[in-house]
Amino acid sequence: MTGTLRLHFTAEDLLRTRVLTEPDPLWELVLSVHHLSPGGEPDRHAAWRREVRPRLSEAESAHAVGLLRRLIPRRGNFPDFLTPLPTSDGIDGAFDVIRSTPRSRLALDMSPARLRRVEASRFGHGLAAGHTEPMTDLVGALRRYYDAAIAPVWDEVGEIVRADGESRVRELLDDGLGGMFARLGPSFRWRWPWLETDYPRTHEIRLGGRGVTLVPSFFCVGAPVTLIDEELPPMLVFPARPLRRDPAAEERALFHLTQVIGRTRARILVALRTPRSTSELAGTIGMSLASASQQVTLLRNAGFVVSRRHGQAVRHSVTRKGKALLESN
Repeated sequence: MTGTLRLHFTAEDLLRTRVLTEPDPLWELVLSVHHLSPGGEPDRHAAWRREVRPRLSEAESAHAVGLLRRLIPRRGNFPDFLTPLPTSDGIDGAFDVIRSTPRSRLALDMSPARLRRVEASRFGHGLAAGHTEPMTDLVGALRRYYDAAIAPVWDEVGEIVRADGESRVRELLDDGLGGMFARLGPSFRWRWPWLETDYPRTHEIRLGGRGVTLVPSFFCVGAPVTLIDEELPPMLVFPARPLRRDPAAEERALFHLTQVIGRTRARILVALRTPRSTSELAGTIGMSLASASQQVTLLRNAGFVVSRRHGQAVRHSVTRKGKALLESN
């Protein structure tokens, strides 16, 4: 890191600071593009990369990846309009927001000076000019990439981000904003009226009473990420903490669950805390594919497991009812 990100707070900003406790699909989508190639450092996204690579090699998906990589380089700026304020309308609502980006915003965000690039591509020029065809191509690429790379792991992303967001809220209640800020990551420093952290370049944001939205992210690694334009509603994206499993607690839960639903189904329920396909589940607990499928069906019929299709794959995860059963033992 060669710079510092500094957020300037006022008393009013403290009152308007909030933490997201649900993942933002567009931030996760955009930041995941950075991890399509190994980074060399210990990589918690290696398993995700192995899983999505075959799907992204298909012709339409490969075209989408190529387009997105031009807009979202591994290092450097990407356009702010790709990550608007979170919406409650899910990924479809988020794509609608991108599709309706004003031409003035497109021109500003796509300028080579803003993106710190020598020149824009033909596609970039068309997007900056507000032409319909490049925007249609972009939203189509975002949709194909989301379906292939993000939707299959969305349950896992949600579990990690929700756990992180909820832990931040507890820290806020227990220790106040200063205590929560100090735990955002090892490089964060809270020195009223500034929140500072290491950053690829020097960047200062004066909140001016607007507050800041803190966004824990599964795909954010290392340095936090923020918007380029200081006039936009401030957002600070930072790495969500990985879930820490307690093997002893899981063994106790498994023992008690076995008395209720049997050992095989108990092992499946514990394993599906992390969403898995049938073949992944069978490999994890060491049983045949047919037996795993049969047992998952029984748990699904009882309301403890949900199965969702993502392209050619079906992934299973624990429902709220299933989690309640796990947590009660």
